[in-house]
Parts: sequence; C-alpha cells; structure tokens
Amino acid sequence: MDLRHLKYFIAVAEELHFTKAAERLHISQPPLSRQIRELEEELGVTLLNRTRRHIELSDAGKVFLTKAREVLLMADSAIIEAQRAQRGEVGKLAVGFFEQIAYTLLPPILRAFQERYPKVDVQLRWFPVIEQVDALQRGDIDIAFVRPVVDLDKVFTRAILSEPFMAVMPATHRLAQHAAIAMTDCREERIINYTRRLAPDYHDAIAGLCIGAGFAPDVAIEVGQVYTALGLVSAGVGMAFVPASVQRLVFDNLVYRPLAGATIHSEVLLAWTHVYPSALLESFVDTAQQVTGKFSADLLPSLRRPACAMIGSATSGRH
Repeated sequence: MDLRHLKYFIAVAEELHFTKAAERLHISQPPLSRQIRELEEELGVTLLNRTRRHIELSDAGKVFLTKAREVLLMADSAIIEAQRAQRGEVGKLAVGFFEQIAYTLLPPILRAFQERYPKVDVQLRWFPVIEQVDALQRGDIDIAFVRPVVDLDKVFTRAILSEPFMAVMPATHRLAQHAAIAMTDCREERIINYTRRLAPDYHDAIAGLCIGAGFAPDVAIEVGQVYTALGLVSAGVGMAFVPASVQRLVFDNLVYRPLAGATIHSEVLLAWTHVYPSALLESFVDTAQQVTGKFSADLLPSLRRPACAMIGSATSGRH
C-alpha cells in the first residue's frame, strides 16, 4: 500500500461517485476503480458498498476513512518537519559556553537564534573555557564558544569576535581621569591578573603587556573569572584588564578606559567537530556571526568587525 491508494480512496469516499472523484484527482475513472479494488483486496475488506445507482461506505470503509485521513496528515507533517530539518529550523542543539560569554555574547545571540528558529531546542552547557574542546570531543555538546586556550587543531573553528582589552579601576583612581591609559603609567599599580591554569591566554597577554611596557607586573592576586576581577577592583584590591565587551557590566564605582597605543585582544571563536556540519549548526553559526557584527558596531565602535566567512569554507583549528 502506498499513499496514493489512500488519496484515491479518500476522494471516492468524500465524493461517493467514481467519475467525480476521478475528475478531482485528474485521472480517468477506470484506473481509479481498479486502484480501489486492489486496495480492498490488499486489506481483505469491503470498503465501498456498490449498486448500479450509487455507492456508500461500508462500516469498514468508515473506519478506514478516518484512519487514512490521519495517516495523510501525519505524512504531510513528516514532510514539513523533514524540510525544516534540512533548512536547520528544527531539532536539538547543545551549546557549550563559558562564564564571560554568559553576560556578553550569549544573550543577544541566543535571543536572535530563538526568534528565528523557535522550534529548535537549544540546550546550554556550561564548562570552564579550558574544557570546551574536551566537551566537544566527548560529544557532550555540538558547538562551543572557545578561546585559544588549548590546541584547536582537532576541531573546526570560526572566529566571531576580536576585541581589545581595557583597563578597569575605581572611579577615584588617579588614572581614572585619563581618556586612555598608557601601560607605562601602570608601573606602580597592583595588578589583578588571571590564573594561568584557568585562563592561560589572558594571563600571558597581560603579563606580556606589562613586560612590553618595561616592568614586571606587581600581581595583587590571580583569579579565574573576569567577574571576580571586577569585584576585587571594586573592593580596591588593584586594577585589572578586561575585554571591552565587559563594559556591559556596570559597577557604581568602576570606570573602564581604553589602552593607549598597541594593545592585546581577546579572541572568541565557535568550534565544532563534524567535518560536515548539520544545517542546524550552520544556522547557529550564521546567526552568531550576524549578531556579533551588530554587537561590535553597537557596543564596541572601536573594533573592526570580524570576517563572516561562510561555514562551508570552515577550516580546522589551523586558522
């Protein structure tokens, strides 16, 4: 039995007239009659009671009509859902993120994605930034926000944001009145750095920034998260350096200042493991790139927008 048999039977059952049903189906009447007889033989029941003057549904035909309509509706639904899946509009997507992304990039990207693809079940998974690639390779997540803190050669990546670091200090700090901060002015300051175990890229970049200005940083404390650094700056422990997007976090007694001259940048990428990513994953990457472009323009006007290459040209971690 195929779906065509069901469509033919439903037409005859609704018209109760073979000629009218044939016209509705755009076929001749004899083949239609033959198809209905073959269907009855296959089912082993009489679906239609026939006389010379008219036809009517048998009891078996009435039951079969109800079920046939349900089957066709389910088939139509299946086709629609399959087409949506092909376009990346339905399904499940497990997204890995780390702490800083939760209050910078993730909110606008997630809002935009869920507005465009409301039938996609996005499942968020938090991991420390240094564990994102491991989670991908274990299959715990489908795609992850990453920074270059581990070897990325075993995953495919797409850069979505490059942003400069800024100095952050109490509003009463002696440097707070400067429009931009020269690193040489930070020589006597106590610096809140990031622990190398949890944020090796940030740790090394900030240490290198200080050394490049001719001094070794006087480290007050090392922390694992940007938000922790902000809290300690607010408490007067020292000054810190944070990615520019962190300006979204407002503390009553903190000010953010750009760094004068050459500076360091924080790189954020999306990573995945599949050589041939699904349409759903492609949709997420496309949305993220579009949102981060606007994010950069609206909140970080000093940044150059990252290139938005198509996911089909994605390369491995050797970027």
